[in-house]
Amino acid sequence: MKNSKEKKYYIILIIILAIGIITRIIGFGQIPKGINVDEAGTMYDAYCIANYGTDRFENAFPVYMINYGGGQSALYTYLAAIFIKIFGFNLTAVRLPALIFSIIYMIFAFLLTKDFKNKKVAILVEFLIAIVPWHFMQSRWALDCNLMSAMMLISIYALIKAKRKAGFILAGILFGITLYSYALSYIVIPIFLIVLLAYMIYAKKIKISQIICLFIPIVILAIPLILNLLVNAGIIPEIKLSWISILKMWEFRSNEITISNIGTNLIEFVKSMFAFDRNNYNAFPQFGTLYYISIPFAVIGMWQSIQSLRKDFKEKKISADLIMAIIFISVFILGLFIEPGINRINAIYISLIYYTALGIAYIIQRKKYVGIIIISAYTLVFIVFLWYYFNIYPKDERNRAFNSTTIEVVKYIESEEKFDNKYISMRTDAVQSYIYTLIANETPPDEFNEDAVIDKNVFHYGRYLFYYDIINNNVIYVLEYDEPLKDELLENGFTAEKFNDDITIYYKE
Repeated sequence: MKNSKEKKYYIILIIILAIGIITRIIGFGQIPKGINVDEAGTMYDAYCIANYGTDRFENAFPVYMINYGGGQSALYTYLAAIFIKIFGFNLTAVRLPALIFSIIYMIFAFLLTKDFKNKKVAILVEFLIAIVPWHFMQSRWALDCNLMSAMMLISIYALIKAKRKAGFILAGILFGITLYSYALSYIVIPIFLIVLLAYMIYAKKIKISQIICLFIPIVILAIPLILNLLVNAGIIPEIKLSWISILKMWEFRSNEITISNIGTNLIEFVKSMFAFDRNNYNAFPQFGTLYYISIPFAVIGMWQSIQSLRKDFKEKKISADLIMAIIFISVFILGLFIEPGINRINAIYISLIYYTALGIAYIIQRKKYVGIIIISAYTLVFIVFLWYYFNIYPKDERNRAFNSTTIEVVKYIESEEKFDNKYISMRTDAVQSYIYTLIANETPPDEFNEDAVIDKNVFHYGRYLFYYDIINNNVIYVLEYDEPLKDELLENGFTAEKFNDDITIYYKE
Protein backbone atom coordinates (compact mmCIF):
# COMPACT_ATOMS: atom_id res chain seq x y z
CA MET A 1 0.00 0.00 0.00
CA LYS A 2 2.81 2.37 0.93
CA ASN A 3 4.70 1.63 -2.30
CA SER A 4 1.49 2.16 -4.28
CA LYS A 5 0.92 5.58 -2.69
CA GLU A 6 4.58 6.48 -3.25
CA LYS A 7 4.36 5.50 -6.90
CA LYS A 8 1.15 7.51 -7.38
CA TYR A 9 2.77 10.51 -5.70
CA TYR A 10 5.76 10.52 -8.04
CA ILE A 11 3.59 9.97 -11.11
CA ILE A 12 1.64 13.11 -10.17
CA LEU A 13 4.92 14.95 -9.61
CA ILE A 14 6.26 13.95 -13.03
CA ILE A 15 3.00 14.97 -14.72
CA ILE A 16 3.09 18.42 -13.06
CA LEU A 17 6.74 18.92 -13.99
CA ALA A 18 6.04 17.83 -17.57
CA ILE A 19 3.13 20.28 -17.84
CA GLY A 20 5.35 23.07 -16.52
CA ILE A 21 8.15 22.28 -19.00
CA ILE A 22 5.97 21.64 -22.06
CA THR A 23 3.93 24.83 -21.68
CA ARG A 24 7.14 26.82 -21.35
CA ILE A 25 8.66 25.26 -24.45
CA ILE A 26 5.64 25.96 -26.67
CA GLY A 27 6.45 28.99 -28.81
CA PHE A 28 9.73 29.49 -26.97
CA GLY A 29 11.82 32.13 -28.72
CA GLN A 30 8.77 33.50 -30.56
CA ILE A 31 6.64 34.64 -27.62
CA PRO A 32 7.18 37.21 -26.22
CA LYS A 33 7.28 38.56 -29.74
CA GLY A 34 10.26 40.81 -30.40
CA ILE A 35 13.17 41.72 -28.15
CA ASN A 36 13.03 43.81 -24.99
CA VAL A 37 15.63 46.58 -24.75
CA ASP A 38 17.36 45.04 -21.73
CA GLU A 39 17.19 41.64 -23.39
CA ALA A 40 18.77 43.17 -26.49
CA GLY A 41 21.60 44.60 -24.38
CA THR A 42 22.24 41.16 -22.90
CA MET A 43 22.00 39.58 -26.34
CA TYR A 44 24.60 41.80 -27.99
CA ASP A 45 27.00 41.78 -25.04
CA ALA A 46 26.73 37.97 -24.92
CA TYR A 47 27.52 37.85 -28.65
CA CYS A 48 30.59 40.02 -28.06
CA ILE A 49 31.75 37.95 -25.07
CA ALA A 50 31.24 34.68 -26.97
CA ASN A 51 33.14 35.76 -30.07
CA TYR A 52 35.56 38.49 -28.95
CA GLY A 53 35.98 38.20 -25.17
CA THR A 54 34.77 41.76 -24.57
CA ASP A 55 31.53 43.64 -24.00
CA ARG A 56 30.13 45.98 -26.66
CA PHE A 57 32.59 48.73 -25.61
CA GLU A 58 35.63 46.39 -25.92
CA ASN A 59 36.12 45.90 -22.19
CA ALA A 60 37.48 42.44 -21.44
CA PHE A 61 35.17 40.25 -19.32
CA PRO A 62 33.42 42.88 -17.15
CA VAL A 63 32.23 41.83 -13.69
CA TYR A 64 29.29 44.22 -14.13
CA MET A 65 28.09 45.22 -17.59
CA ILE A 66 27.75 48.91 -18.53
CA ASN A 67 24.75 48.12 -20.75
CA TYR A 68 23.07 51.51 -21.35
CA GLY A 69 25.03 53.32 -18.67
CA GLY A 70 23.24 52.29 -15.48
CA GLY A 71 24.73 48.82 -15.38
CA GLN A 72 23.50 45.26 -15.69
CA SER A 73 24.36 42.12 -13.73
CA ALA A 74 26.74 39.88 -15.60
CA LEU A 75 25.71 36.28 -14.82
CA TYR A 76 22.96 36.05 -17.45
CA THR A 77 25.23 37.54 -20.12
CA TYR A 78 27.94 34.93 -19.56
CA LEU A 79 25.45 32.07 -19.53
CA ALA A 80 23.89 33.39 -22.76
CA ALA A 81 27.39 33.61 -24.30
CA ILE A 82 27.85 29.88 -23.69
CA PHE A 83 24.60 29.06 -25.49
CA ILE A 84 25.46 31.40 -28.36
CA LYS A 85 28.71 29.48 -28.77
CA ILE A 86 26.77 26.22 -28.92
CA PHE A 87 23.62 27.18 -30.85
CA GLY A 88 24.63 30.34 -32.70
CA PHE A 89 23.54 33.96 -32.39
CA ASN A 90 19.77 33.86 -32.09
CA LEU A 91 17.08 34.85 -29.62
CA THR A 92 16.26 31.28 -28.62
CA ALA A 93 19.85 30.67 -27.50
CA VAL A 94 19.82 33.90 -25.48
CA ARG A 95 16.56 32.97 -23.75
CA LEU A 96 17.64 29.41 -22.89
CA PRO A 97 19.18 30.28 -19.48
CA ALA A 98 15.79 31.65 -18.38
CA LEU A 99 14.06 28.41 -19.37
CA ILE A 100 16.67 26.14 -17.82
CA PHE A 101 16.78 28.03 -14.53
CA SER A 102 12.98 28.07 -14.35
CA ILE A 103 13.03 24.27 -14.48
CA ILE A 104 15.78 24.19 -11.85
CA TYR A 105 13.61 26.47 -9.71
CA MET A 106 10.71 24.04 -9.94
CA ILE A 107 12.93 21.15 -8.85
CA PHE A 108 14.59 22.87 -5.90
CA ALA A 109 11.35 24.41 -4.65
CA PHE A 110 9.92 20.90 -4.50
CA LEU A 111 13.00 19.47 -2.76
CA LEU A 112 13.13 22.27 -0.20
CA THR A 113 9.46 21.86 0.71
CA LYS A 114 9.56 18.05 0.71
CA ASP A 115 12.69 17.83 2.88
CA PHE A 116 11.69 20.52 5.37
CA LYS A 117 7.87 20.31 5.44
CA ASN A 118 6.09 17.36 3.85
CA LYS A 119 5.31 15.75 0.49
CA LYS A 120 1.72 16.97 0.26
CA VAL A 121 2.67 20.62 0.55
CA ALA A 122 5.63 20.00 -1.76
CA ILE A 123 3.38 18.67 -4.52
CA LEU A 124 1.10 21.71 -4.16
CA VAL A 125 4.12 24.03 -4.35
CA GLU A 126 5.22 22.25 -7.53
CA PHE A 127 1.73 22.53 -9.00
CA LEU A 128 1.51 26.25 -8.28
CA ILE A 129 4.97 27.01 -9.69
CA ALA A 130 4.08 25.15 -12.88
CA ILE A 131 0.98 27.28 -13.52
CA VAL A 132 1.31 30.75 -11.92
CA PRO A 133 1.81 33.68 -14.35
CA TRP A 134 4.87 35.16 -12.59
CA HIS A 135 7.03 32.06 -12.97
CA PHE A 136 5.68 31.17 -16.42
CA MET A 137 6.33 34.63 -17.85
CA GLN A 138 9.79 35.14 -16.38
CA SER A 139 10.93 31.78 -17.76
CA ARG A 140 10.45 32.79 -21.38
CA TRP A 141 12.74 35.79 -21.93
CA ALA A 142 16.18 37.05 -21.01
CA LEU A 143 15.98 39.51 -18.12
CA ASP A 144 19.16 39.33 -16.04
CA CYS A 145 17.62 39.86 -12.60
CA ASN A 146 15.18 36.95 -12.95
CA LEU A 147 18.05 34.53 -12.35
CA MET A 148 18.19 35.67 -8.73
CA SER A 149 15.06 33.73 -7.71
CA ALA A 150 16.48 30.39 -8.86
CA MET A 151 20.03 31.06 -7.67
CA MET A 152 18.80 32.07 -4.20
CA LEU A 153 16.77 28.86 -3.96
CA ILE A 154 19.66 26.62 -5.02
CA SER A 155 22.06 28.38 -2.63
CA ILE A 156 19.67 28.16 0.32
CA TYR A 157 19.01 24.47 -0.27
CA ALA A 158 22.75 23.76 -0.49
CA LEU A 159 23.34 25.60 2.80
CA ILE A 160 20.64 23.96 4.89
CA LYS A 161 21.52 20.51 3.54
CA ALA A 162 25.25 20.95 4.17
CA LYS A 163 26.75 18.62 6.77
CA ARG A 164 30.46 18.71 6.09
CA LYS A 165 32.87 21.51 5.29
CA ALA A 166 32.76 20.74 1.56
CA GLY A 167 28.99 21.27 1.61
CA PHE A 168 29.38 24.69 3.23
CA ILE A 169 32.08 25.64 0.71
CA LEU A 170 29.72 24.66 -2.13
CA ALA A 171 26.94 26.74 -0.57
CA GLY A 172 29.33 29.68 -0.28
CA ILE A 173 30.26 29.37 -3.96
CA LEU A 174 26.60 29.33 -4.95
CA PHE A 175 25.77 32.38 -2.84
CA GLY A 176 28.82 34.13 -4.31
CA ILE A 177 27.61 33.39 -7.85
CA THR A 178 24.12 34.61 -6.90
CA LEU A 179 25.62 38.04 -6.24
CA TYR A 180 26.26 38.26 -9.98
CA SER A 181 22.61 37.55 -10.83
CA TYR A 182 21.22 40.87 -9.62
CA ALA A 183 22.68 43.88 -7.82
CA LEU A 184 19.84 43.92 -5.26
CA SER A 185 21.10 40.54 -4.02
CA TYR A 186 23.87 42.58 -2.34
CA ILE A 187 21.18 43.55 0.18
CA VAL A 188 18.96 40.46 0.28
CA ILE A 189 21.71 37.85 0.70
CA PRO A 190 23.46 39.51 3.70
CA ILE A 191 20.13 40.03 5.49
CA PHE A 192 19.10 36.43 4.83
CA LEU A 193 22.44 34.96 5.94
CA ILE A 194 22.70 37.10 9.09
CA VAL A 195 19.22 36.07 10.26
CA LEU A 196 19.53 32.40 9.28
CA LEU A 197 23.02 31.92 10.69
CA ALA A 198 22.07 33.69 13.93
CA TYR A 199 19.23 31.19 14.33
CA MET A 200 21.47 28.25 13.41
CA ILE A 201 24.00 29.32 16.05
CA TYR A 202 21.17 29.65 18.57
CA ALA A 203 19.86 26.19 17.62
CA LYS A 204 23.39 24.75 17.62
CA LYS A 205 23.02 23.64 14.01
CA ILE A 206 26.27 25.11 12.75
CA LYS A 207 29.85 25.47 13.92
CA ILE A 208 32.15 28.47 13.61
CA SER A 209 34.44 26.46 11.32
CA GLN A 210 31.50 25.75 9.01
CA ILE A 211 30.55 29.43 8.94
CA ILE A 212 34.13 30.22 7.94
CA CYS A 213 33.93 27.60 5.15
CA LEU A 214 30.72 29.26 3.96
CA PHE A 215 32.04 32.81 3.96
CA ILE A 216 35.48 32.29 2.43
CA PRO A 217 34.14 31.61 -1.10
CA ILE A 218 31.44 34.28 -0.70
CA VAL A 219 34.04 36.91 0.18
CA ILE A 220 36.42 35.81 -2.59
CA LEU A 221 33.66 35.97 -5.20
CA ALA A 222 32.38 39.26 -3.80
CA ILE A 223 35.75 41.04 -4.04
CA PRO A 224 35.32 42.09 -7.72
CA LEU A 225 31.84 43.43 -6.92
CA ILE A 226 33.17 45.31 -3.88
CA LEU A 227 35.83 46.83 -6.15
CA ASN A 228 33.06 47.70 -8.60
CA LEU A 229 31.24 49.64 -5.88
CA LEU A 230 34.47 51.44 -4.94
CA VAL A 231 35.12 52.35 -8.58
CA ASN A 232 31.61 53.74 -9.00
CA ALA A 233 31.79 55.63 -5.72
CA GLY A 234 34.89 57.37 -7.11
CA ILE A 235 37.19 55.92 -4.46
CA ILE A 236 39.44 53.96 -6.83
CA PRO A 237 40.01 54.19 -10.61
CA GLU A 238 38.70 51.73 -13.19
CA ILE A 239 40.47 48.40 -13.50
CA LYS A 240 40.97 47.19 -17.05
CA LEU A 241 43.03 44.06 -17.59
CA SER A 242 43.15 41.49 -20.37
CA TRP A 243 41.12 39.03 -18.29
CA ILE A 244 38.82 41.24 -16.20
CA SER A 245 37.30 44.72 -16.27
CA ILE A 246 35.84 46.67 -13.36
CA LEU A 247 34.17 49.68 -14.92
CA LYS A 248 32.68 53.01 -13.97
CA MET A 249 29.06 53.24 -15.02
CA TRP A 250 27.79 56.31 -16.83
CA GLU A 251 25.13 56.59 -14.13
CA PHE A 252 25.63 55.11 -10.65
CA ARG A 253 22.15 54.07 -9.48
CA SER A 254 22.80 54.15 -5.74
CA ASN A 255 20.15 56.88 -5.42
CA GLU A 256 17.48 54.26 -6.15
CA ILE A 257 17.85 53.12 -2.53
CA THR A 258 16.21 55.71 -0.29
CA ILE A 259 14.23 55.97 2.95
CA SER A 260 12.15 58.91 1.72
CA ASN A 261 9.46 56.83 -0.04
CA ILE A 262 8.84 54.01 2.43
CA GLY A 263 5.07 54.56 2.52
CA THR A 264 4.68 54.58 -1.26
CA ASN A 265 7.09 51.68 -1.61
CA LEU A 266 5.08 49.62 0.88
CA ILE A 267 1.88 50.10 -1.14
CA GLU A 268 3.64 49.21 -4.40
CA PHE A 269 5.30 46.24 -2.69
CA VAL A 270 1.96 44.74 -1.64
CA LYS A 271 0.57 45.40 -5.12
CA SER A 272 3.56 43.72 -6.77
CA MET A 273 3.24 40.61 -4.60
CA PHE A 274 -0.13 39.50 -5.94
CA ALA A 275 -1.33 41.93 -8.59
CA PHE A 276 0.84 43.62 -11.24
CA ASP A 277 3.25 46.49 -11.83
CA ARG A 278 3.79 48.94 -14.69
CA ASN A 279 5.46 46.31 -16.89
CA ASN A 280 3.13 43.85 -18.59
CA TYR A 281 6.04 41.49 -19.22
CA ASN A 282 5.98 40.68 -15.48
CA ALA A 283 2.26 40.03 -15.03
CA PHE A 284 -1.08 40.83 -16.66
CA PRO A 285 -3.58 42.90 -14.67
CA GLN A 286 -6.27 40.38 -15.56
CA PHE A 287 -4.48 37.53 -13.77
CA GLY A 288 -1.96 38.97 -11.30
CA THR A 289 1.32 37.32 -10.40
CA LEU A 290 -0.08 34.21 -8.68
CA TYR A 291 -3.74 34.56 -9.73
CA TYR A 292 -6.02 36.58 -7.48
CA ILE A 293 -7.65 33.44 -6.11
CA SER A 294 -4.34 32.76 -4.31
CA ILE A 295 -4.69 35.73 -1.97
CA PRO A 296 -7.01 34.13 0.64
CA PHE A 297 -5.04 30.89 0.58
CA ALA A 298 -1.76 32.80 1.07
CA VAL A 299 -3.20 34.68 4.06
CA ILE A 300 -4.41 31.41 5.64
CA GLY A 301 -1.08 29.74 4.87
CA MET A 302 0.96 32.57 6.32
CA TRP A 303 -1.04 32.39 9.53
CA GLN A 304 -0.53 28.61 9.70
CA SER A 305 3.18 29.07 9.06
CA ILE A 306 3.50 31.59 11.90
CA GLN A 307 1.86 29.07 14.25
CA SER A 308 4.32 26.39 13.16
CA LEU A 309 7.23 28.79 13.57
CA ARG A 310 6.53 29.18 17.29
CA LYS A 311 6.84 25.43 17.76
CA ASP A 312 9.91 25.18 15.53
CA PHE A 313 11.63 27.94 17.46
CA LYS A 314 11.02 26.21 20.78
CA GLU A 315 12.31 22.93 19.37
CA LYS A 316 15.26 24.68 17.70
CA LYS A 317 14.24 23.14 14.40
CA ILE A 318 15.17 24.26 10.89
CA SER A 319 11.97 24.06 8.85
CA ALA A 320 10.50 25.28 5.58
CA ASP A 321 8.43 27.75 7.62
CA LEU A 322 11.59 29.27 9.07
CA ILE A 323 13.33 29.50 5.71
CA MET A 324 10.33 31.07 3.97
CA ALA A 325 9.87 33.58 6.76
CA ILE A 326 13.49 34.71 6.50
CA ILE A 327 13.25 34.98 2.70
CA PHE A 328 10.06 37.02 3.03
CA ILE A 329 11.56 39.34 5.66
CA SER A 330 14.79 39.83 3.66
CA VAL A 331 12.97 40.87 0.49
CA PHE A 332 10.38 42.88 2.42
CA ILE A 333 13.14 45.00 4.00
CA LEU A 334 14.62 45.56 0.55
CA GLY A 335 11.21 46.55 -0.81
CA LEU A 336 10.86 49.36 1.71
CA PHE A 337 13.93 51.17 0.39
CA ILE A 338 13.56 50.76 -3.37
CA GLU A 339 10.71 51.29 -5.78
CA PRO A 340 9.35 47.73 -5.91
CA GLY A 341 8.51 45.87 -9.07
CA ILE A 342 7.78 42.23 -9.74
CA ASN A 343 11.19 41.51 -11.24
CA ARG A 344 12.92 43.42 -8.44
CA ILE A 345 11.34 41.36 -5.66
CA ASN A 346 11.43 38.06 -7.58
CA ALA A 347 13.08 36.20 -4.67
CA ILE A 348 9.96 36.62 -2.52
CA TYR A 349 7.63 34.53 -4.67
CA ILE A 350 8.83 31.17 -3.34
CA SER A 351 7.57 32.18 0.10
CA LEU A 352 4.25 33.46 -1.29
CA ILE A 353 3.77 30.26 -3.29
CA TYR A 354 4.64 28.23 -0.20
CA TYR A 355 2.09 30.12 1.92
CA THR A 356 -0.55 29.62 -0.80
CA ALA A 357 0.17 25.89 -0.84
CA LEU A 358 -0.07 25.76 2.95
CA GLY A 359 -3.44 27.51 2.84
CA ILE A 360 -4.78 25.09 0.23
CA ALA A 361 -3.45 22.11 2.22
CA TYR A 362 -5.09 23.43 5.39
CA ILE A 363 -8.51 23.59 3.69
CA ILE A 364 -8.15 20.21 1.98
CA GLN A 365 -7.21 18.61 5.30
CA ARG A 366 -10.57 19.65 6.72
CA LYS A 367 -12.79 19.21 3.68
CA LYS A 368 -11.17 16.93 1.12
CA TYR A 369 -13.83 17.39 -1.55
CA VAL A 370 -13.03 21.13 -1.61
CA GLY A 371 -9.56 20.21 -2.83
CA ILE A 372 -11.00 18.99 -6.14
CA ILE A 373 -12.80 22.30 -6.57
CA ILE A 374 -9.66 24.32 -5.76
CA ILE A 375 -7.38 22.36 -8.10
CA SER A 376 -10.03 22.49 -10.82
CA ALA A 377 -10.34 26.27 -10.40
CA TYR A 378 -6.56 26.73 -10.71
CA THR A 379 -6.44 24.44 -13.74
CA LEU A 380 -9.23 26.39 -15.43
CA VAL A 381 -7.67 29.78 -14.80
CA PHE A 382 -4.31 28.43 -16.04
CA ILE A 383 -5.94 27.33 -19.30
CA VAL A 384 -7.50 30.78 -19.71
CA PHE A 385 -4.13 32.38 -18.94
CA LEU A 386 -2.39 30.23 -21.56
CA TRP A 387 -5.02 31.16 -24.14
CA TYR A 388 -4.50 34.85 -23.36
CA TYR A 389 -0.69 34.57 -23.37
CA PHE A 390 -0.42 32.77 -26.70
CA ASN A 391 -3.33 34.40 -28.56
CA ILE A 392 -4.03 37.89 -27.21
CA TYR A 393 -0.71 39.04 -25.76
CA PRO A 394 1.33 38.76 -29.02
CA LYS A 395 -1.28 40.84 -30.88
CA ASP A 396 -1.68 43.54 -28.23
CA GLU A 397 -0.66 46.83 -29.84
CA ARG A 398 -0.04 48.32 -26.39
CA ASN A 399 2.82 45.88 -25.85
CA ARG A 400 5.76 48.13 -26.68
CA ALA A 401 8.18 46.46 -24.26
CA PHE A 402 9.35 44.07 -26.98
CA ASN A 403 10.48 45.64 -30.25
CA SER A 404 9.82 43.41 -33.23
CA THR A 405 10.35 45.77 -36.18
CA THR A 406 13.66 47.61 -35.83
CA ILE A 407 15.82 44.58 -36.60
CA GLU A 408 13.60 43.72 -39.58
CA VAL A 409 13.79 47.20 -41.10
CA VAL A 410 17.57 47.36 -40.63
CA LYS A 411 18.03 44.02 -42.41
CA TYR A 412 15.79 45.23 -45.22
CA ILE A 413 17.72 48.49 -45.69
CA GLU A 414 21.06 46.66 -45.66
CA SER A 415 19.81 44.25 -48.33
CA GLU A 416 18.67 46.94 -50.79
CA GLU A 417 21.18 48.45 -53.25
CA LYS A 418 19.18 51.68 -53.52
CA PHE A 419 20.11 52.43 -49.90
CA ASP A 420 23.84 51.82 -50.34
CA ASN A 421 26.36 54.58 -49.53
CA LYS A 422 23.88 56.55 -47.46
CA TYR A 423 23.67 57.26 -43.75
CA ILE A 424 20.70 55.90 -41.83
CA SER A 425 18.89 58.01 -39.24
CA MET A 426 17.00 55.74 -36.85
CA ARG A 427 14.07 57.64 -35.38
CA THR A 428 11.78 54.82 -34.29
CA ASP A 429 10.20 54.46 -30.87
CA ALA A 430 12.60 51.63 -30.01
CA VAL A 431 14.39 52.52 -26.78
CA GLN A 432 18.16 52.53 -27.46
CA SER A 433 17.58 51.70 -31.12
CA TYR A 434 21.34 51.46 -31.74
CA ILE A 435 21.48 48.08 -29.99
CA TYR A 436 18.98 46.60 -32.46
CA THR A 437 21.10 47.75 -35.41
CA LEU A 438 24.13 46.04 -33.88
CA ILE A 439 22.18 42.80 -33.45
CA ALA A 440 20.71 42.97 -36.97
CA ASN A 441 24.14 43.35 -38.57
CA GLU A 442 26.06 41.20 -36.05
CA THR A 443 28.50 44.10 -35.87
CA PRO A 444 31.87 43.24 -34.25
CA PRO A 445 32.57 45.43 -31.20
CA ASP A 446 35.77 46.87 -32.72
CA GLU A 447 33.82 47.97 -35.80
CA PHE A 448 31.15 49.54 -33.58
CA ASN A 449 33.70 51.45 -31.49
CA GLU A 450 35.89 52.50 -34.42
CA ASP A 451 34.05 55.77 -35.04
CA ALA A 452 31.25 55.70 -32.47
CA VAL A 453 30.19 59.01 -30.92
CA ILE A 454 29.16 58.21 -27.35
CA ASP A 455 28.29 60.58 -24.53
CA LYS A 456 26.01 58.73 -22.09
CA ASN A 457 24.14 57.80 -25.26
CA VAL A 458 25.21 56.41 -28.63
CA PHE A 459 24.74 59.20 -31.17
CA HIS A 460 26.55 57.75 -34.16
CA TYR A 461 28.54 54.80 -35.42
CA GLY A 462 29.33 53.61 -38.95
CA ARG A 463 26.48 54.68 -41.22
CA TYR A 464 23.94 54.87 -38.39
CA LEU A 465 22.74 58.11 -36.81
CA PHE A 466 20.63 58.46 -33.67
CA TYR A 467 18.84 61.57 -32.36
CA TYR A 468 19.52 63.13 -35.78
CA ASP A 469 16.83 65.47 -37.19
CA ILE A 470 18.73 67.59 -39.73
CA ILE A 471 17.46 67.29 -43.33
CA ASN A 472 20.25 65.78 -45.42
CA ASN A 473 19.88 64.31 -48.93
CA ASN A 474 22.52 61.67 -48.16
CA VAL A 475 20.58 60.32 -45.19
CA ILE A 476 17.84 57.69 -45.07
CA TYR A 477 15.27 58.42 -42.37
CA VAL A 478 13.52 55.55 -40.61
CA LEU A 479 10.51 57.13 -38.88
CA GLU A 480 7.54 56.06 -36.80
CA TYR A 481 4.11 56.97 -38.18
CA ASP A 482 3.71 59.93 -35.78
CA GLU A 483 7.20 61.42 -36.22
CA PRO A 484 6.74 65.15 -37.06
CA LEU A 485 9.88 65.21 -39.23
CA LYS A 486 8.03 63.34 -42.00
CA ASP A 487 6.20 66.45 -43.28
CA GLU A 488 9.44 68.36 -43.67
CA LEU A 489 11.03 65.43 -45.50
CA LEU A 490 8.14 65.22 -47.96
CA GLU A 491 8.35 68.96 -48.56
CA ASN A 492 12.03 68.50 -49.44
CA GLY A 493 11.27 65.88 -52.08
CA PHE A 494 12.01 62.70 -50.16
CA THR A 495 10.31 59.48 -51.26
CA ALA A 496 8.25 57.74 -48.60
CA GLU A 497 8.34 53.93 -48.60
CA LYS A 498 5.99 52.32 -46.10
CA PHE A 499 7.70 49.39 -44.39
CA ASN A 500 4.77 48.41 -42.16
CA ASP A 501 1.90 50.07 -40.29
CA ASP A 502 4.32 51.73 -37.86
CA ILE A 503 7.47 52.51 -39.85
CA THR A 504 8.14 54.45 -43.05
CA ILE A 505 11.49 54.85 -44.80
CA TYR A 506 12.20 58.29 -46.34
CA TYR A 507 15.01 58.68 -48.86
CA LYS A 508 16.15 60.77 -51.85
CA GLU A 509 16.23 58.75 -55.07
